[in-house]
Amino acid sequence: MLRLKTLMLSTVLGGVVAVPAHAVDFARQVFPILKSKCGKCHTVGKEEKGDFAVDRKEDMQKQVKAGSPDASSLIITITLPDDDDDVMPPKGKGTRVSPQEVALIKQWITEGASFEAGGAKPAAPAPAPATAGGGAGNTWTNTAGKTLTADFDRMEGDAVVVKGADGTYYKIPLANLSPESQAQAKKAAGM
Repeated sequence: MLRLKTLMLSTVLGGVVAVPAHAVDFARQVFPILKSKCGKCHTVGKEEKGDFAVDRKEDMQKQVKAGSPDASSLIITITLPDDDDDVMPPKGKGTRVSPQEVALIKQWITEGASFEAGGAKPAAPAPAPATAGGGAGNTWTNTAGKTLTADFDRMEGDAVVVKGADGTYYKIPLANLSPESQAQAKKAAGM
């Protein structure tokens, strides 16, 4: 799903995530992965090992930090090395979550970890501010001084969504942007 350009921009700006046209739907896209890979040991009415069930919303909410996949214990445990004692599922107890599935779960968490049908509801797009050259894009700078040229699209919680020249959307946490770019995003959103 991620293209090389997206990966390169992630490296340049750090914390930039490509945003799909539609939000990730927990029930339709994420839950089936968790049920097939984790449900044997972590389902209500079955073993519920570790007092955790993937089909109990309260348990899932404890395992994910909305907006921060890398700080979510769910992601940490499913991405541990095979030889780690805490990796899930444990060796011989099921099939590991694939890198593509991990990326989808991370995207769901990045979008706010919504359990609502259809995933997180995107904010109504704000009109893009006028830029030099009419649509040439704004320059966004991260805290390390790296830049990306893209048009403002909308704010989603504590992140700005921008649209690159190739039509790819990128979600950048405000905390990763320079103070000037944070102000630029807030102004464009009418905040």
